[in-house]
Amino acid sequence: MGGFSVTTFAAGTPELYAWLDDNDSVRFLPVDIVNSPEVISSNSNMITINGAMAVDLSGQIVADTIVGNQFSGIGGHEDFVAGAGLVLSDRSLICLPSTTTVDGELVSRISPQLVAGSIVTTARHQVDVIITEYGTAEVRGLTVRERAKAIAALGHPQFRDELEAVAAVWPSP
Repeated sequence: MGGFSVTTFAAGTPELYAWLDDNDSVRFLPVDIVNSPEVISSNSNMITINGAMAVDLSGQIVADTIVGNQFSGIGGHEDFVAGAGLVLSDRSLICLPSTTTVDGELVSRISPQLVAGSIVTTARHQVDVIITEYGTAEVRGLTVRERAKAIAALGHPQFRDELEAVAAVWPSP
């Protein structure tokens, strides 16, 4: 018997809706089931994947705002991070591109500290793995300085030296 994918909602193209129509490999369930950390953690070897807008060197994640302005909803972000965090063998991945472009200028999404006005979605102690196009940092269980060094290494080469310089001395002993 094959498995199936579970979701609460779908939004997309007419082709997506045609594919979903009467598709037994996709099940729509209520959000209080799909996003339940207890239900999520009951799956064997669960791997959850969430996106982020920004991360600082301590591992704080901003997933739904840009400098304090609402960009999207939190959705199941916290539920899936928490659900995977309930079982040691489960993993929670936070994925983001290392940069974005603002007014034609390349800007790092990884910063020594979050920009004033940022709203943290996921606290640093809940973060397991952070991924950019430059690699993976497994930060669960690391000290703040160890986290900072691991996260700095994920930065775009244009910003990496600055991030690594801060990580080498922050936080102060």
